[in-house]
Amino acid sequence: MELKLSASYDATPEEVFAIVTDTTFREQACEKTKALSYDVQVSTSGADTIVRVSRKMPAVDIPDMAKKFVGDTLTVVQTETWHAPAADGSRKADVSGEIANTPVTLKGTASIAQNGSQTVQAIDLDVKVAVPLIGKKLEPTVVDAIRAGLVKEHDLGREWAAK
Repeated sequence: MELKLSASYDATPEEVFAIVTDTTFREQACEKTKALSYDVQVSTSGADTIVRVSRKMPAVDIPDMAKKFVGDTLTVVQTETWHAPAADGSRKADVSGEIANTPVTLKGTASIAQNGSQTVQAIDLDVKVAVPLIGKKLEPTVVDAIRAGLVKEHDLGREWAAK
C-alpha cells in the first residue's frame, strides 16, 4: 500500500538535510512517537549519509488478527540512505524498513527540495504486509501508524527549523 507524505519548512534544503541527519533530532523524534527504547545511528559511506533508526514501540491499536504476530511491542527499523546533493541543493534518499520479526516491510524514497521560499521534504513508501489472505487488510493499519509517526517527526522538524 502506498504512503505519500510531505512537509514544508521555512529553511533551505541544506538546513533541512542537517536536521533530518542529526542524531539528537532523530532521538527526540523517537521520544515524540513514544518509543519505549531506541537506537539512532548516523554514518557516512562515500558521499552518502546513512540514518538508521531502530525503535521499540508499544503494540497498541493492533487489530486482533495481527496480535499473534507482534506481541506487546514492535521493533521498527528504518534506514535512509541520503545521496550527495544535486547542483540545486536538493537531495534524494533510498528508504527501507521493517517491523522486526513480522512480515511487514517498507521501501521507497525520500527527497528534500526547494519549492519557492520553502523546502519540501517528501516521502513515498510502499508498505507491504506479506501474510496470505489478511495482509491487504492489515496494510491500512500499518500505513496509518507510520503516517502518524511521520507527522510527529515533521512537526518536530518545523520546530527545529524555526530555531
